[in-house]
Amino acid sequence: MLIAITRLAEKAGKDADVCARFGHTCYTVSPLRADLRDEVVDRFVKDANAGAFDCIFFTSALPAAVIAPRLQPSGPVRIVAIGPQTARTLEESGLASETLPTYYSADFAPHLGEWLRGRRVGIPRAAVPNPGLLQAITDAGGEACEYPVYDLVPSGERLDTRRADAVLFTSASSFAMAQWERRDGQIVVAIGRVTAQAMETAGVAPDVVGDGSLAGTLAALNLRPGRAMTEHRLPGVPQAGLVVVDKPRGPSSHQVAAWVGEMLGVQVGHAGTLDPQVSGVLVVMIGPAVRLAPVLLREQKEYVCAMRIHGDADRGQIEETAREFVGRIYQRPPRRSAVKRSLRIRKIHEIEVLDVDGRLVLFRVVCDAGTYIRSLCHHLGLALGTGAHMQELRRTRSGSFTEESALTLHALRDACVAAKTGDEAAFTGIILPSVLGVGEMPKIVVRDTAIDAICHGAKLAAVGVISKTKYRKGDLVAVLSQKDELVCLGEALVDAEAYKPGDTGLVLVPRAVMMAAGTYPRGWTKKAGPKKG
Repeated sequence: MLIAITRLAEKAGKDADVCARFGHTCYTVSPLRADLRDEVVDRFVKDANAGAFDCIFFTSALPAAVIAPRLQPSGPVRIVAIGPQTARTLEESGLASETLPTYYSADFAPHLGEWLRGRRVGIPRAAVPNPGLLQAITDAGGEACEYPVYDLVPSGERLDTRRADAVLFTSASSFAMAQWERRDGQIVVAIGRVTAQAMETAGVAPDVVGDGSLAGTLAALNLRPGRAMTEHRLPGVPQAGLVVVDKPRGPSSHQVAAWVGEMLGVQVGHAGTLDPQVSGVLVVMIGPAVRLAPVLLREQKEYVCAMRIHGDADRGQIEETAREFVGRIYQRPPRRSAVKRSLRIRKIHEIEVLDVDGRLVLFRVVCDAGTYIRSLCHHLGLALGTGAHMQELRRTRSGSFTEESALTLHALRDACVAAKTGDEAAFTGIILPSVLGVGEMPKIVVRDTAIDAICHGAKLAAVGVISKTKYRKGDLVAVLSQKDELVCLGEALVDAEAYKPGDTGLVLVPRAVMMAAGTYPRGWTKKAGPKKG
């Protein structure tokens, strides 16, 4: 599907890569342009570096890209990013941040809670009123210091949307200012609830409403009602699940995921792109499980790498140099990377030299998601004084999924052939339950009677809770059935310690529902209206 995405040109970032993971292509249309207020940017940077703020809240990637490279705060400051794209932009400038689990500025104050009391929050943002955010910070006992660092100016041009299969609006402002014409059969998408409300107020009902992130919105687009996505589903393929594939060298990650989808007859996405010449663990998500993408993409990765050094060095020297790289390191993506080559911080958790054969070094590395092993090899070579380059790379683990649990495309094809001939157990152990994708996330187990209401979007009350692990207000929590089925991912409305199972009061709001409505019988009733006659 070809999607027109309304973005500021400066914020398009990795939209094409994200769309490719979900089987789509895209292009950017810009109903607005951003005009920077240089004097306000200078004033904010000066105040921030002088220690004027206890917290800085970046509400979009544009101010993050302009301001972050200039920040050198004189004291500790808590940095919050509204979403993953903004967080990545900050990381590229060497700034670690925390991300709102819901991607909405309205949830900033609830996320920080009591910590805000007596704290000053610097907010570099567009010159667009957001009284709700400022009032929420004030009500929490904090002080909001808003800096309008750029203006949003209508482009005045009619958007090129008629050739697109879908138009995705990424903000209420981009919709309000857009000059466009919807053609018959075109799908209209809102990235989140705030944008959807603006569209509905204007009389345009979106066909799809996302969770505030591009990945979540594309997942919802792939699962929209009425899409003919199950007519070729093979017998025995569940509605949702995970397939851990041993990607071969040669094809792209997108191509491998597409082959899996074609074989199983379902829509898929994948978590964690591998370059074509890299092999190893690739997690492919089926059906509603694609909504786990933001969770799976953050998981640690493990690789085995063959590195060729350009001069002689003994094993002891190599091992000693490798140990120096354990911890937080700065990286710039390699030239052949598809992303902006800006400085970023990643953490190396382990490096183990497995073997040295002349100038060929085999090592294992455990690292944060988004670490470039090609760059790591280059830096290891510089530290050794010999120079080095990556010769071959294999991913051996992604999160909790290891190469031992990965299957080849040939093995998957054999299972599909068996399923077509009536083997009901063909996919046993091959298509894994979605719940395995939540890893070490905090969890809530709920009563059967609460599940169908959650699947319809209702908030979870404590009376429906059976057990829970520790979590804080604002955390993303996995909601499970008593059979260990994944019902949804939701945002905690209170700390886990603030209630007991069976209490009254709301404790969680669903953000990504995984289970189909009607899977469990309805345990809730509608309020009865007045009796007639």
